Amino acid sequence: MAIKKIVAFVLVLAASAGALHAQWRTDVAKLFQGGKDYKAIADYLGPVYGTLESLIDKSDASGILAYCAGRRKETSEEVRWIVEYFEVNGGNDAGYAFLDLSHQVDVIGWLNEWRGRYPQIVDIALVKGVGNEPLMPQGILPLVIDIRNEAHYKFALGASVLEGGLFRPGFNVIALDANELFLNPGTRVYNLEVMAGGLILRKEITLEVEAAAPRFAPPKPAGTPGRAAEYALSMYIGDELVITSRKVERPVSLQLGLQPGTLPYGFKPDYVLHRNEPNPMNSVSILQAIGFIYQLLKDLLKKKDKKDAEPPKIETVHDLTLTFKQKDEYSRDQESKVTIRLRTKNLPYVLSVP
Repeated sequence: MAIKKIVAFVLVLAASAGALHAQWRTDVAKLFQGGKDYKAIADYLGPVYGTLESLIDKSDASGILAYCAGRRKETSEEVRWIVEYFEVNGGNDAGYAFLDLSHQVDVIGWLNEWRGRYPQIVDIALVKGVGNEPLMPQGILPLVIDIRNEAHYKFALGASVLEGGLFRPGFNVIALDANELFLNPGTRVYNLEVMAGGLILRKEITLEVEAAAPRFAPPKPAGTPGRAAEYALSMYIGDELVITSRKVERPVSLQLGLQPGTLPYGFKPDYVLHRNEPNPMNSVSILQAIGFIYQLLKDLLKKKDKKDAEPPKIETVHDLTLTFKQKDEYSRDQESKVTIRLRTKNLPYVLSVP
């Protein structure tokens, strides 16, 4: 009996949600048909927005609220709702088919104007390596920014601005110092600002870096003499000593001829940045970045029976584990691991209007 009541309750909730989903669309369509009273539409839909649960409902509603504010020349409300439309709801509406054709076309056309200039960041990610080889040309850990439209940007760590410039539509690469990150692991919080017109969008980017490498106790230094062994032989006839002999043996020193290791924390020497040279990975398109990386790894990836190899496929990730294998100065196998976790969140936007 209890199970039947629970099922009935769930069905009532589903029906209520469906009714709300249909009701607000019907009400808004009637308000549109009554004329261009954008204030009446916003006054109705604003309080309803907070009760909506599905992402598609929120996306459709925020788009209409932004449209109404834009038609009324209310810049701050327009930006508030257009940021909600793109940043919170992804800008993926259902097409506004519940409106009559003329209003549907007008709303979609208005939103498309914003879509053509809004600096929406689609993704912020790390670049995964090819096979077991991480892609870190000249000690650079690439941070990929995928953005829909051209926008100026500023990238900072605390109060220090690390980079600034212009993002192009598509994939862009910000260069992070892999050497500094790996040798000084921990949590770093970056701030990214992108600006288009008077709108500045702000993102908080958190990188959590964990690095682990084995620490062996060094063996006894090669070439150090061991303790000498001393032997004595004496021969007696009766009580008279007739001959005596003494011998000292020292162990032979073992010399392996190994060069002492100079690699910091077990990472490869080509990960050290050439700081006096221009950085080729500073906010370039992903095609340029891939081309640059491909040239560096060409010998690694190229098959012997072919003159040229296909460029590697680049995969972006938010969690990355890198493994470095080599031998230490005593010829022992050593494996170092670095784990990187990338997290982002939206910060309040800034609107600068004349």
